[in-house]
Amino acid sequence: MTRIITLLFAAFLIIPITCSFAAGDGTTPENFVAVYYFHGNFRCANCHNIEQYTKETIEKDFKKELASGSVKFKTINVETKGNEHFTDDYKLYTKSVVLSLVKNGKEVKFDNLTKVWEHLRDKEAFRRYIKNEVEKYLKEL
Repeated sequence: MTRIITLLFAAFLIIPITCSFAAGDGTTPENFVAVYYFHGNFRCANCHNIEQYTKETIEKDFKKELASGSVKFKTINVETKGNEHFTDDYKLYTKSVVLSLVKNGKEVKFDNLTKVWEHLRDKEAFRRYIKNEVEKYLKEL
């Protein structure tokens, strides 16, 4: 009995962060790059721009990868009940774009793309930054 309880407890500890994509139609590939935009309830114009520029970049430059499921984009409000864990999982302190590399259904690495704030006033530089970082992750699939 103790062994069963221990196994159940361990199973809850290793549920991958990537479960936010598993709620779809069941066709989620085991290997993909997740592009998250994390925000809170209050969203300023800059925060909306970060989301918009990121989404535009992913949709324009990674059409084939989006269609195949090797790239996924998701906007998440960390203040919505059940999403609070992302703040700790990714050490978030402000609105953020995070890349997550998922292999065999488990997150193996992630990066918070903090330079989005530096490039916010130059949309093309912002888009190049996002594109280059996603391409680096795709090479690791």
